[in-house]
Amino acid sequence: MLTESDLNIIDQYVNEKYFSKDKLIKYLNIHSIVGNEIFSYCDKRVGLDRSTSYSTWLNDKYGYVPGPVAVFIRRIPFYFYVNENLNEHVGDLNSYISSIRFNRAEKLLEKLYMSLEYMLYEKKLSLPDIFGYMTDQTHQTGKVDMFFQWEHYLQLCDELGCSDYLPNCFITSYNEILEKKGLPPIIYEIGEMVGGEVSRRNGTQVEFQGTFPCDHNGRPIMKWIGLRIKNARSISCSQNKSCSGRLVVELIPSTTIHALNCYNLEEDDENYWYQIYAGPQTMEFDHETLKVNRKRLNYTQREVADAIGATVRTYQKWENGETTPDGHYLLRLLNWLDIRDVQEVVRYTE
Repeated sequence: MLTESDLNIIDQYVNEKYFSKDKLIKYLNIHSIVGNEIFSYCDKRVGLDRSTSYSTWLNDKYGYVPGPVAVFIRRIPFYFYVNENLNEHVGDLNSYISSIRFNRAEKLLEKLYMSLEYMLYEKKLSLPDIFGYMTDQTHQTGKVDMFFQWEHYLQLCDELGCSDYLPNCFITSYNEILEKKGLPPIIYEIGEMVGGEVSRRNGTQVEFQGTFPCDHNGRPIMKWIGLRIKNARSISCSQNKSCSGRLVVELIPSTTIHALNCYNLEEDDENYWYQIYAGPQTMEFDHETLKVNRKRLNYTQREVADAIGATVRTYQKWENGETTPDGHYLLRLLNWLDIRDVQEVVRYTE
């Protein structure tokens, strides 16, 4: 038989508009194991277009696993929560269950419910906050990984005596508290832009797409972002809370930009930095390339010099790094030495 405490939970968290409390109580009083059928049995079908009120993902192993009555009652607030402020199932249990089902990660289901219990019963967070905070932060639903990060953040808040459970920018506050505990912060790598590009050049600006931790003034915190930027005129970000946004770098002639793991070309698992941009003042002629390519083709210095119409001494100075060929001779050198990309004869001063 249900206890007074059990009945109080049902009375507080089961909305009679959508579910029959009498049927729920009757079922729980005569069963020791609660099966998936409990949801359709209690449902009054007053959802949109007379559809079910509960999340249909509770019908399979990705949403609900039959268990004892005591466990079921403790999780009633989550099973029967209906967000009445929205026209569809956003910011409720369904958003996380859908993500787990889509990724076929049923092993995360019990972890999810335990996290929900911790937030409701220990941290005393409201159900709208529990289900809506991540959606408000990211403008996306079902961000299960970030949801678990939030739980970890709350646990660290307990250890450090912090009460800011719903920070304005979660990704920033989470990294701050990780560092306070001596734990490694999350490095947010750039994402692909429209068309699969990793960056976009617009005059003297280079733009990147991604999720970028920012300080309270909206400035990106570069130590937590997978970009190494030197000598930029300015770096700004058009991001709100923990949503995806744009990071804009204003270039000067000596700017260099490297991005972490943006092409995923390395076969190993080590982090790899790719050069995205280097300003003209960081570039210089790589004279060693001349010697390497001349020997590759088995040419003598005189043969190369004669082929491009220069003196042997002039060519020797280029190859030794004493002087640099002008554009006229550089084009001839690229042609004769079969150098297909000008980048092969360029190196960077940093």
